[in-house]
Amino acid sequence: MNKVEESLNRLFSKHRIITWYDEEKDFQEDFDSLSLSNVEKRKVGNNEFFLKHELLILHPTQKYLLYAPYRRPENEDNWLLDIELSHHVFHTDQEAMVIQELDIPLSFRTWVKRHLEFFKSKERVQKLKQNLDKKETETGLTLKLLQLVLGGEDASIDGLVKSYTFGFLNGKEENIKKELTRFGLRESFWSFVENQFNYKSVNPSIYDFILESFQKSFHPLFGKAQVNNSAKVLLSTWKDTRSFEDSFKLLADRVQEDLKIKGLLDKHPIEELIQEDVFEEVDKRIIKELAQHIQHETLSQDKIENYIKVRESKFWYPRYRPFYDTLYYASQLVESVKRNAEIQIRDYEDGFRQYTDKWYRMDQNYRLFLQNYRETNQNNALNALYQRVHKIYSNTWLLRLSDKWQEVIDKQKEWYFGVHSQKMFFKRDVQSPYLEKKTKLFVVISDALRYECGISLHEAFQSQSRFSSKLAYQITGLPSYTQLGMASLLPHKTLSFGEGDEILIDGKSTKGSQPRKKVLEEHSKVKATTILAEDLMKIASRSEEAKTLVQEHDLVYVYHNRIDKLGDDKTQEDKVIEASKDEINFLMEVVKKITNMNGNHVVITADHGFIYQNEVLEESDFSDANVQGEVIRDNRRFVLGRNLTFNNNVVKFTAESLSIKSDDVDVLIPKGINRLRKQGSGSRYVHGGATLQEVVVPVLFVAKKRVDTVSKVEIDVLNKTNNRITTNIHTIKFYQEQPVSETVIARSIKSYFAIIDGDESKKKVISDVIAHTFDSESKRAEEREVVKKFTLSTKEKSNANTFLVIEEKVEGTNKWNMIAKYPYTLKIGMDNDFDDFL
Repeated sequence: MNKVEESLNRLFSKHRIITWYDEEKDFQEDFDSLSLSNVEKRKVGNNEFFLKHELLILHPTQKYLLYAPYRRPENEDNWLLDIELSHHVFHTDQEAMVIQELDIPLSFRTWVKRHLEFFKSKERVQKLKQNLDKKETETGLTLKLLQLVLGGEDASIDGLVKSYTFGFLNGKEENIKKELTRFGLRESFWSFVENQFNYKSVNPSIYDFILESFQKSFHPLFGKAQVNNSAKVLLSTWKDTRSFEDSFKLLADRVQEDLKIKGLLDKHPIEELIQEDVFEEVDKRIIKELAQHIQHETLSQDKIENYIKVRESKFWYPRYRPFYDTLYYASQLVESVKRNAEIQIRDYEDGFRQYTDKWYRMDQNYRLFLQNYRETNQNNALNALYQRVHKIYSNTWLLRLSDKWQEVIDKQKEWYFGVHSQKMFFKRDVQSPYLEKKTKLFVVISDALRYECGISLHEAFQSQSRFSSKLAYQITGLPSYTQLGMASLLPHKTLSFGEGDEILIDGKSTKGSQPRKKVLEEHSKVKATTILAEDLMKIASRSEEAKTLVQEHDLVYVYHNRIDKLGDDKTQEDKVIEASKDEINFLMEVVKKITNMNGNHVVITADHGFIYQNEVLEESDFSDANVQGEVIRDNRRFVLGRNLTFNNNVVKFTAESLSIKSDDVDVLIPKGINRLRKQGSGSRYVHGGATLQEVVVPVLFVAKKRVDTVSKVEIDVLNKTNNRITTNIHTIKFYQEQPVSETVIARSIKSYFAIIDGDESKKKVISDVIAHTFDSESKRAEEREVVKKFTLSTKEKSNANTFLVIEEKVEGTNKWNMIAKYPYTLKIGMDNDFDDFL
């Protein structure tokens, strides 16, 4: 079947009568040989009246092809004009064939001729036909040709520029330029770009346009940009498009090199750069400058935190999150140490109270500072700050606090065994609140989970919708080491020394999981058992093994050793920071596993805490105690022995005074944070002594909730009644309705203006996209207000279907859900080149 026959068959599916003029008689043989189903063929030649009678009177439903081998007459001389007007005229020149195949009006002939080369491919024509609407315009058709040539997702100008840019990044620019020229589309494309973005150039190129757009989006250069705000909006949507994220990064890297952004930044103070959001060099500059401010204490903590908060919503923040978090915790630590320059401690209880209220933060900030600093690969830009923070923590804070705490110990003379004592744990925190009330309980004991790590774990549970968490603390015995701590957490009457440093309960061993299981079974007075956390995690939650563990036991002790295992290894003690982070995450999973097994109540605690300093210690940090006598066990932070002599660098406790039954064992504890000299032992991670970091451990009471009582903060727009947009810069004042608390958690959103005409899935974004996390804990309403300025596309002037859209990311996905939209009236009278100064 030839092309003529194909076209006629298609046309006869829509028309009963088709008139075919063939002035040059080129298709006479084609007409004679045509065989069209259910179609009568007739030649026209001075028989018009006869044909009309046959077509209209004799056979009013029969299909006819009228072939006229001459030029079409003028209307006044055309006896078939009424037939043509009410039916169809078939043309056989190339433009006409295209028009007929596309089924578009004959008035598009000039447009088709302009792009005739495009239609020489049957595949291209078929793709175009699939995208055609019932009523097409030349502009719409041209955009669709461009979409096919550029391989775009849609035929919008923004989409076409994005596709061209993608091709440019993939080395296809020359091929694209050739095709645009070949198909007569080059001038059209750049005309569209000029109309939308005001981009004008004698020799336009996609990269030149990109350079101009980046300049428009970078405040120090926006005055030089030869494009309007629509180009700024375009870059914003590119940043917000997940599929284009990597491409945007490649563009930004190239542009910042070509525009010499790094050198330009030196001319601008940090306050002029803090809102910039397209170049990676901006983040590098801000990080370096903030590090210097924190190091030299030349900027207030509030200012530093505000700057970091602003950067959280910027494009490059995910790459530099560890850097900003390092700065945040450094600032917190420096400021906290400064605020606590004067330390006063009346007695043990006062020291414990102040430590659990506020002083723990210094240890937590130091740990999180180190954790994030390492995630930056210990970047040189932060090295001087690291040295400063480490000295403040080790030489100022730890030393100052431990000296003041030692004065309390020296004054008290006896160790603490009050209501918070670890010896009381089983009766106070297990038996009374749970077992006596016939409530099944899991007790998770994490070796060396110190108090500040417990705080982080507690906060993590608070952010979970189906868990409640209550935090308390307890005080270990001395020495603050594993054997004594683990024994103290079991039900017992008396503790005593066994072989070496082993601790016995009522004369029975507590060293290892099985001996502890026997003690628990005999002394708890309920059906009890022990299990290692690793073994627990291997059990399928709905298996018979899980069912048996929960139903056949009233009490299960779960043991895990990650922090202490690494810390006590001299070759790996520097990994304690990462181990603490991993342990917090692992304990979350352990509790989830327990609750999935229908274990609804969990208590989490530790045997002891620890001191950690990241640098190799100075010689002055080690003490010689000149210990003589029978040494049973010694390490950096304690000595066990008999008939010991020593100097005043240590404090002596008898076993009996530490509530450990023994005839003659003494315990020596070095004063403050000093370590005893011991060949081959690690020195950065230590425990066993009497510092607050070693003896204060968390007690978390975690329960699975039946009802979700945790919600996200609500967000409102305060100035939404002023919903008329008259300039290209529009300010929105957001309001976080509740402060973040134990039951109300933060919410991260992105917002933008869009035109929504019915179908929300087809909304058209007309502004930049602004992200923000609402996480203020302030009780003052005005401090929970957030002001954002939106740049709107210059192209859009007037639209009644404009909305401010607020979206929230679906947790664990790249999908965003609309959570609110507010109607606005867009009425911009003219372009305002001064909007950027508002």
